[in-house]
Formats: sequence, structure tokens, C-alpha cells
Amino acid sequence: MPTDLSTRFRIRRGRIVPRSGLALLGAAALWMAPRPAEALIIVPTFTAGFVSAFGADAVAAENAWIAAANVFQTNFSDNIHINITVNGVAGTGVFGQSNTFLGSLPYSSLRTAVVADAKTADDMTSIGAGGSVAVTDPLTGTHTWWVTRAQAKALGLLTDDLSNDGTTTFGAGNPFTFSGAIAPGTYDFQGVAAHEISEVMGRLGLMGATIGNFTNSYDLADLFTYSGAGVRGGSFAGGCHSTNDWFSIDNGTTLLKKENDYCANGLDVDDWAPGTNDSFNQFSNPNIVNAVTDVDLRNMDVLGYDRVFATTTPEPSTLALMVTGLVGIGASGFSRRQKRRS
Repeated sequence: MPTDLSTRFRIRRGRIVPRSGLALLGAAALWMAPRPAEALIIVPTFTAGFVSAFGADAVAAENAWIAAANVFQTNFSDNIHINITVNGVAGTGVFGQSNTFLGSLPYSSLRTAVVADAKTADDMTSIGAGGSVAVTDPLTGTHTWWVTRAQAKALGLLTDDLSNDGTTTFGAGNPFTFSGAIAPGTYDFQGVAAHEISEVMGRLGLMGATIGNFTNSYDLADLFTYSGAGVRGGSFAGGCHSTNDWFSIDNGTTLLKKENDYCANGLDVDDWAPGTNDSFNQFSNPNIVNAVTDVDLRNMDVLGYDRVFATTTPEPSTLALMVTGLVGIGASGFSRRQKRRS
């Protein structure tokens, strides 16, 4: 089986520039520093284009990325490296976007890996009776399940390495505040950064998208979309349905956070709808802080990452993970998927 998904399919998340007082969240914050032996390490490669585009603000932007990356490094303990190329472009034609690699696998292998990785109470709820990660594939007909490269490492489907797991790019011409109080008319860069890191980590949502030659594509994030108790949302309901989608770990019994209406705006499936200020929101106003909230951390937890307060449970052997988790991961070919811009 392949141990490197970097030659597999790649999905690209696009964002738009600020308009009518709103901006879509984008970009990523990444940093490598000495960490404990069992710790998540996010490794950036800042490109020459990034330094050139941000100019005098390049160091401040790097430090903002560092601060955003630390949120994930502090709150999750997966013993892996997440390696991201961080790029910048001049002007405002891009606000921020992420680009990440995907590999395919059978649903049974995906669930086996999620079960093997479960450590927290939320993990146990999601895989237990009445949880959102069903024992059998909730879909029928032709479809494909995917994980991002970073997520595959977190779930034990791929051996940890220092190969590139994705790229983030954003426009240096947009008005950002990099640290401290948000200046009038500017956007919280750290919130933008955290948003894009999480997408490279696997917070995508595909909901029937076409990836290369594969139609009806889904990922782990899609399993947590519900419109009510026992009622899956999104394209699980047939066609495009997203006006009442919510994040839920217990089969829709508890609706934790309303999701973006992607059918209406054509944008990201697994972002949050407008409401309280949050790094994972689809849209952001200027002049506000978009922090990573507890519900955001709960989201990343059930997507395969280990929150540090977790009560550790015995994990199956490496051999068992290799046999049950890696079966079927990967797909032939290479392509990009660009989100529609407004």
C-alpha cells in the first residue's frame, strides 16, 4: 500500500476577498519548535513568495501563524508532523485558501481507524450506539470516502513523515491585524490562520463533490452533519440540502453548531454559519477576534485528533492498524478542485 499520499488527489479551498463588510476566512499558521515526545508538531515552509508579498509585515504574519498553530499544538497530542507550505500573493484577489492532498479508502477501513484512535468522551460518543460514525456505511450506490494526508497520519493510516501535507496561500493586500487588539477596518489574521490549518488537518466536508474522476465523494467530516435527531443533513438527504445543517456527534440528538449554507453560496461545506464570532465561521466581519472555540476543538477531536485532556485507552497494535486501516487507501491520478469564487 502507498505510504505517501502526496501523489494522490489534491483538493483546493478557495476564498473571496472582503466585500460588503465581510470576508471569508482563509490562510494557515504553522510553526516548528521543541515539543514533548508525544506531541503534535506543525512544520511550516514559508515561501519566498510569502516573504515578498508581505514585505515589512512578513515577520508579523509569521508570528501570527505561530500563535494560531500553537492553539492546535497545545490542545492536541498526536505524535505526528503536519507539514504545510505557506505562500503569499500580492493584492486582494485572494483572501486566503488551502490546498491539501487526499487519499481514498473503504468506509469500513475509515471506521476501523476512527475506532482505534478513539480516546475522549466525544470520540466514544461518536462511535458508540447512537453515535454519528455509523457501524456500516450510511450511503448506498457508487461513492468514495476520503481522508486528508495529515488526517491519515493522525488516524494511523499513514506513517508519520516530513513530506508536504498541504499548502496555504493568502493575499497580503488585505487589511490584517497580526497581533494585539484588532485595528479598525482590519481582519483577525490569527483567526484566519487557524481556519486554514484546520482544513489541511481534515476539516473539509465534501458532500458528494467530484474529486478527479470520482463522483459522490465524502469524508469523515460529512458524518457529523445532521438536520435533526437521526436525520443526516447535506447530500445524504439527496440533492443539495444545507439550509438546516448542524454539527452533531450523537446522530443529531444534540445539535452543537449550525453549519454554512453551502448550497446557497457555493462555498465550504464544513464551515460554521454566521452567528457568534469563531475561527471556523465561513464569513468574518472586520474589527473582531475570531478565536478557536471549544466546539471547534470538539470538531477536530472527532475528526481524528487527540485532545490533551483525553483519558488514554489502550490502542491496538501497529500491525492491526496496518492490516485494518491501510486497506484501500489511495487512488490513481492527480487533480485539483477549486471552490467557486464570488
